[in-house]
Amino acid sequence: MLTIGTRFYPAPEDSERRQQRAREALAALPDVHRVNLQFTDEAFRPAGFDTRAVLRLDSRRVTGGGRARKPIVSEMFDALAEAAAERGDRYFAYLNADIEVAPAAVARIAGGGRDAYAFCRIDLAPGSREARGVLLLGLDLFAADVAWWRRERRRFRPYIAGEALWDNVYAAIMASHGHTDIVDRDPAIYHEQHAASWGGGLFAEYNGYLAALDAPYFSRWARYVAALQAARDGSGDLDRTRLRDEVFGPPLLRGLEYPKHAARSMRARLRYEWSRLHNSRLRV
Repeated sequence: MLTIGTRFYPAPEDSERRQQRAREALAALPDVHRVNLQFTDEAFRPAGFDTRAVLRLDSRRVTGGGRARKPIVSEMFDALAEAAAERGDRYFAYLNADIEVAPAAVARIAGGGRDAYAFCRIDLAPGSREARGVLLLGLDLFAADVAWWRRERRRFRPYIAGEALWDNVYAAIMASHGHTDIVDRDPAIYHEQHAASWGGGLFAEYNGYLAALDAPYFSRWARYVAALQAARDGSGDLDRTRLRDEVFGPPLLRGLEYPKHAARSMRARLRYEWSRLHNSRLRV
């Protein structure tokens, strides 16, 4: 019913421990096809996973620089969709490499009948692993119907995984163009808190540029999560179905919004290209 995977990689001790917990959680899930994606020149093969060295794009190639090598989200979704299609699975799912998935999350996907799913996570305290609540600002598990993904694939830009913004944009695209469940109540996926390994530099600038091109979607996500936070703070009841319809249901752009967004996108392109040129000169 479900193919689920990510790219695992050799990492320092603490990061490897969190990845191992994620792999153990996946290994405990019944009736799933577990996939470990790798770049074509990699050979990291954790036991119990279908390792596929099929990734060709990376953060260095799309930005023209940088030290770390990170995969591209849309290419990983494509690879997982292909793996699911080979087995006849309706859904594929992508998770960040340190996310622990419980059976209830898989059951929600398999039994929900939606086009797509985007899961918020429950944060765990380091050491004690005490639950600290659901993080509303980000999403760490995505699932999609293979046929729906292939039909809507053109809408999803090549964001760098492990950097900010892509998850918010992808969730908004899914909700705007499909029957999508954004799961923030009892999501059944867990993440042990740790220091962030992203937030600045060339890769963040690249994702920020793509998010500017996707600004109408990002604005929808910001409005949606603001309503969730307001309900959490006790400032009103919340009908999530109605909220999703109000935020993600109308046409993305109307009237004068088209030329305004076109101008904003052009400015973003010019700023990004100027920054790339400036940074390349500094590296010479």
